[in-house]
Amino acid sequence: MERIFDITTWEALDAAVAALRQCADKKVYYLEGTLGAGKTTFVQHWLRQAGYSGVVQSPTYALMNEYYIGQQTVIHADLYRLAAPDELLYLDVRDWSERATHIFIEWAQNGGDYLPAADVFCQFALRDGRRYLSVAAA
Repeated sequence: MERIFDITTWEALDAAVAALRQCADKKVYYLEGTLGAGKTTFVQHWLRQAGYSGVVQSPTYALMNEYYIGQQTVIHADLYRLAAPDELLYLDVRDWSERATHIFIEWAQNGGDYLPAADVFCQFALRDGRRYLSVAAA
């Protein structure tokens, strides 16, 4: 599966999220893109569509946030500020796959071999004043 979405408008982003949510067997998403490209906004929209009504914050400073939606646990990690991959051990990274139904990881390249393997790669890009999301299954 490879698909490119123009996610410049909120409506287009919601449509892209809805399409990805149809892939229920996909659990681990690596989110790649420059600062401000829309990675955290994508997760916010995904959580809203999943029924989460609380505050969704960027995990840039906390490194990881967990959200609970009924029986689901969603982990959203931002590894931009990670100094070394082994710091993930303090976040119980080895348990993420067992306790979470969905995992979204920004800046996964900073996590080394500690991270669960990706099911989906999401590449966010800004071009000519528009936002794009390229999605590929692992």
